[in-house]
Amino acid sequence: MPGRNYFSILMACVLAGLLLFVSGAAAADAKREPVAKSADQIYWDMGDGTVFDSETRLMWMKRDYWQAQRGWVNWYTAMEFMQRMNNKHFAGYDDWRLPTPEEAKTLYNRRKRNIDKDGDKIFIDPIFPEGSGWGTWTSEERGGKAVVVSYKGNGGEAYQDKINGPDAFLRLVRGPLP
Repeated sequence: MPGRNYFSILMACVLAGLLLFVSGAAAADAKREPVAKSADQIYWDMGDGTVFDSETRLMWMKRDYWQAQRGWVNWYTAMEFMQRMNNKHFAGYDDWRLPTPEEAKTLYNRRKRNIDKDGDKIFIDPIFPEGSGWGTWTSEERGGKAVVVSYKGNGGEAYQDKINGPDAFLRLVRGPLP
């Protein structure tokens, strides 16, 4: 059956091409060199508007919504912003998303010092530029509320109204990367 043999060869070629494409994309991420690293070598500034966390393997937008848009953001607008960044292929990627609460909490560290938009102390690595918001919306939602993770004081998380949450902010993430 020559037709069956041709189909098998064709499928093998398609699968090989797909494997090369996927491994090439992962290799492109792995081959990029940071332009700077945090004092503890955990956070890597990739020089393209992103910061890579070498422990969690998450890639964060270096500037948050406040720094990019100069305004607060409700949860629905945060979702629209995420879609815009994906449509623009921000930093070459189209898989940006809101972090989970657990992921967002990995940025909080009492030994790290930074300054938020109001000049108040927040506890995220100074590899992120000063002047950001004091927290971020997350993907966890319940009805008309979603979780916001704070980087002020003792940190923590709280459900806020998706539309009228008081002065909420956003920092998008992607990954974890291989």
